[in-house]
Formats: sequence, structure tokens, C-alpha cells
Amino acid sequence: MARSKRSLFQRVLVQTDCAFWCIHDNLSTVGLLALPTLGVVIALGLGLIQVLRTWNLDTDLNVLLVFASFPVLAFCFTLLPLPCAVFAWRAMEGHTATVGECFGWCFQKSGRLISVMIRLGLIFFGSMLLGGLPLLWAWPRVCLTPMVALFESGRRIFQRSQRLLRADLSIASIGFLYICMGLVLGGLVVLPRLVLGTPMLGLNLLDAKGQRLILEYLWIFETISIAILLTGIAVTWWMSLTLIYADIRGVREGDNLRRRIAAYRVKHMV
Repeated sequence: MARSKRSLFQRVLVQTDCAFWCIHDNLSTVGLLALPTLGVVIALGLGLIQVLRTWNLDTDLNVLLVFASFPVLAFCFTLLPLPCAVFAWRAMEGHTATVGECFGWCFQKSGRLISVMIRLGLIFFGSMLLGGLPLLWAWPRVCLTPMVALFESGRRIFQRSQRLLRADLSIASIGFLYICMGLVLGGLVVLPRLVLGTPMLGLNLLDAKGQRLILEYLWIFETISIAILLTGIAVTWWMSLTLIYADIRGVREGDNLRRRIAAYRVKHMV
């Protein structure tokens, strides 16, 4: 049992490392693919902050509004980074896809994706009504459905996703890894506010007028930085999840073996 766990943990780290290197080697292409996600996240963040800053809502309504935004963000993070998942899939096959090819692939599978997104939207909406808590239970069970819709042609997408996952802890492991990274990097974003808000440190850096000026507009920097951070995590998450999905298919269902057999047949038929 210990050997299986080490193998599982090693698999998660390897696929995550491959996703980071894939982004590093193709930063301009992945950046263009991530622009829709970044634009929507910045728009949602600015809209939410403007509502909280300008409307005199009760504290309970403010908390409810923030909780309601989480399922909306989850839906955006499920749909918008999918072209990056296509890029990772094509890179795994040894082909460097262009931006147009990635968006074109998603457009060709739009019928299957719309069906999946409608059902996921109902799950996210139900979670929104209950404060987002059911999403913690539902998300690990349905997170592979976009992969199945994009890279397979069979029906019963949700059943297929659950059959692929089964009791595999790799998704939970990689999710925990990304949560830890997000918390650490998010702490760096709010660090300037904490420094300026500390009397001893803030007074040594700026006078009172300079502190007030920076604190008044610091939310713009924080919003854009958090949007970039969330976009980066979403893109890397989906690329890692795509590689994990391909690894699960290769190990459990022998996809690699079938490809070798098909290549062998083509070679000898020619």
C-alpha cells in the first residue's frame, strides 16, 4: 500500500511539473489562451468591489454576495480555461497547437460542452443557494467531465467521468497542492496593505498623507494581482488536470498500448 501511495504522489508531482514547464516553454501562446479568463475575472472583481464600496448594503447581504460569487467564479474557471487544456492535450501528443486550433477544437465540441455546462451550472447554482458548501462535495466528482466532453466522443459523460476517477486520490492531492500555492501567493498580494497598516512599519516608510493616498487606491493593485493569480492557477490547474486525465486513461485503459498497436499496424500495412 505504501508503494502505491508513493507512486500516486509522484504521479501528481510529475504531471504538475510538466504543466508548469509546458507553460514556461509556450508562454506567449498560453498567455493568449488565458486572456478571456483574465478579462472576465478582472471584470467580475471590479464589479463586485464597486458594489461593496458604493452600495450601503447590510453586512449579511455583503457576506451573501461574496459567497454567491464563488460558484460564479467556479463556473468561469471551468469553461474559460478549456482552450489551455486543449493545448496541453496536443502538447502531450507531440504537437504544438496554435491559438486558433485550441479555440477551434472547443468550438467543434461546443455541443457536448454546452450540455455539460448546463448541468454543471445547475450544480453551481444549487451550491450558490447553500453558500457554496455543496461544491466541496460535488466538484471532485465532476471535475473531469469537461475533459471527457473535449477528448472523447461517447455518451454518458458524467458516468464516464466518475468511472475514470473511481477512488483515485490524485485529483484531491493536486487540488490541495494548488490551494496551498494560492494561499501562499495570495498572502504576498495583501502584504503591502499589512505593512502599511502596521503603525511601526508604515510610519517608517511613508508619512500619513502618503499612506492614505496609497491605501485609497491599493484595491486596484490588489484586484488586478488577484485576478492574474487566479487566472494563472486556473490555467495551470486545467493543464495539470488534462495531463492527469491522460495518465489515468493510459494506465487504467491502456491508451498508450492501443496507440502503439495502431502505429505498428499502420507501419506494417504500408
